[in-house]
Amino acid sequence: MGDRLTGVEALGPLLPVDSAAADAAADPADVGRRVGQARQRRALTGEALGSLVGLGKDQISKIENGRRRVSVRELPKFAHALGVTVASLLGQPSRPTLAMAHRLAGDGGPGEDNNAKRRALELLEVEDILAQRAQTWPSVVTRSGRCVLDFARNELSTPRNRSEAQRQGKRLAEFTRNELGLGSYELGDLPGLIERHFGVDVALSPLGDRADGLCVHDDDVALIVASTDFSQGHVRFTLTHELGHHLLKDPRDVIDEGEHDMYADDLTERRVNAFAGHLLMPEDGIRETLAWLSASRVTERSLVALMEQFGVSFSALLIQLRDIGLITPDQSGQLKKLAVQQLVERHVSVAPTGAGISALKTVRAPERLLGAAVEAARNERIGLAVVATLLQREDDEALWEDVMQPESEVLV
Repeated sequence: MGDRLTGVEALGPLLPVDSAAADAAADPADVGRRVGQARQRRALTGEALGSLVGLGKDQISKIENGRRRVSVRELPKFAHALGVTVASLLGQPSRPTLAMAHRLAGDGGPGEDNNAKRRALELLEVEDILAQRAQTWPSVVTRSGRCVLDFARNELSTPRNRSEAQRQGKRLAEFTRNELGLGSYELGDLPGLIERHFGVDVALSPLGDRADGLCVHDDDVALIVASTDFSQGHVRFTLTHELGHHLLKDPRDVIDEGEHDMYADDLTERRVNAFAGHLLMPEDGIRETLAWLSASRVTERSLVALMEQFGVSFSALLIQLRDIGLITPDQSGQLKKLAVQQLVERHVSVAPTGAGISALKTVRAPERLLGAAVEAARNERIGLAVVATLLQREDDEALWEDVMQPESEVLV
């Protein structure tokens, strides 16, 4: 099949560990520290990890504290349970994207078999192929993006209650808009903005409705995947929500979420939801739009105009309007009963695209990977199947003509 990717099988086996030399060379304290870090990234308790590898909670604690050695026979069990390679537990060099792919493949969360994870695996495999056979373009964080990351990770502590989680999410959104010079306007090319400023690859695909989005990240890899079997507004909220997890350095390296998970009543989700809401729909921008409509209060027409203006879903808009005090919780409950399709049709003059209700259904590959893959294919360093995987198209003559033909210059 040439370069055709086949999923987890393409990752290769875990490194063999039948040599006692590997065991002898690994310092128990270092191995235990890596086990503990990997366990925390997977949000596993010591008891849960112990049940996966056949050990008690106390034994896991001793391992993580360097008071018990992980034997050669136990290493593969730990690697499988933690979704990492044996090499990484031993501190041996490994390729970052391949190591992340192993962790993703071994993730045992509720969405273990969903299409979002399979798509993320494909993209990680593509990056590994490009790294081995061609020149890849590094992810770049702009100066403004670095300021946002530093603020999120150094200035915002773990929230202690709901109000603090809401305030922190709003503060981060306002800081982000200020640093990136976004003012109070709607965000245009949201995937491009995330990639340009924060060095996070963004992929969009029709992936069904089992998972809204997926964030895969560590110190070397950052990828957000979102399903476009939802409306544009829904997809945009998913992207900003997952970006919030990344900016705030969520300790989980695989964050796999459906709508129920995203709106879970815990402080982590409340904070990133507040960030997403205020980043997409800043309060000043909402009030400016209402003033433009000469609306002293929220009306049907203004609801539709706000959905269109900021490219958001009806449910996300209602939450934001409630949070900034423009509607009451009771009014929000009543408005939720409206038939959104009919609402938009009644006010099509202010919502000509219907972006808030129509399923997007588009495919978007990370620009960094796609550009590198096309260049490598034209230079015959990789097969066209890698580009086909990125674009989710058939490797056929039509793709060959689209990719291999030189681009025409635009004279200005």
